[in-house]
Amino acid sequence: MAGIEAGNSGFLGYFADLLGAPEPALRLLFTVLIGYPLALFHRHVLFGTAPIIQHLFFIISGIILGFYNYGFDMFHSILCLFIMYLILVTIGGKFSSVVISFLFFMGYLLIGYYYTGTDEYDIKWTMPQCVLTLRLIGLAWDVYDGQKSEEKLSEEQKKTALKRCPSLLEIGGHMYFFGGFMVGPQFPMKRYLNFVDGTFKEKIFDGNPSCITTGLKSLSQGILILSLQQLGSIFVPEKIFFTDDFVEFPYWKKLLIMGVWSKLVLYKYIAIWLIAEGSCILTGMTYNGTDKNGKDLWDGCTNVKLWYFTVTTTFQGGIRSFNHNTNLWLGQ
Repeated sequence: MAGIEAGNSGFLGYFADLLGAPEPALRLLFTVLIGYPLALFHRHVLFGTAPIIQHLFFIISGIILGFYNYGFDMFHSILCLFIMYLILVTIGGKFSSVVISFLFFMGYLLIGYYYTGTDEYDIKWTMPQCVLTLRLIGLAWDVYDGQKSEEKLSEEQKKTALKRCPSLLEIGGHMYFFGGFMVGPQFPMKRYLNFVDGTFKEKIFDGNPSCITTGLKSLSQGILILSLQQLGSIFVPEKIFFTDDFVEFPYWKKLLIMGVWSKLVLYKYIAIWLIAEGSCILTGMTYNGTDKNGKDLWDGCTNVKLWYFTVTTTFQGGIRSFNHNTNLWLGQ
């Protein structure tokens, strides 16, 4: 997020220039933060109401946030919503639906990358489209798994398999849920449906539920990491490798800079994931049972294990701690 984007304007542009960040990045951060008041509104007003009302709330709020960031490029995700529903109602439950879903949505995303790609890292409609691509392909798999007999399913598949084809509103709510639409995390349709149906109600409204504390902790961690990342980018800017000074540095210093820079680059993703996850936790959707001491777990949508990622020195450690839910999706 380092570096000022030319053409920043208006109220948000002023703060983007002040912070030394591109305006689209600041707009995305603002959008993810809006997830917190939306989570509180859903929690105290809509939770426990008819599922159709909740689906519509998630669809409308998600599309509005999408338009705020990407304008009429939101058409791409809306088109994919209808294509996904069409695939499921016509051939859903068959392996061919999985193949068609994979080829279409992955192909659509790659074509989008081709036409929008530049020499810089751009925040465009392909960012949420990448999240949706995985989510929709995963949905096709879950419907396919749901048509198998129980004995043919693994324990992980039993947690996500769907016995019926979801409705258009259910798919839309799952796609545009404000806590995971813009940057993730990934979560299966079955978790979303359980949440809307009120499966975790007693955990969300029982006294002073721990999900509130955990959600705010995730928010504070995200803001702290983002602040440190921005500060570190001042001393190790992203374009340092293209400077004449870097060529003259001794070998050990080049390695040190590369190590610090690579961590800084990944920490901006970690920060936004933590902030987004906090709003998911606040809604209560991330409930994941209890630990061995009976303490409630709210890690059902965890995308990064912060401390593990910080101290790990192996590739395996990186895989287990970074983009965790996406890696879990791939494993399943």
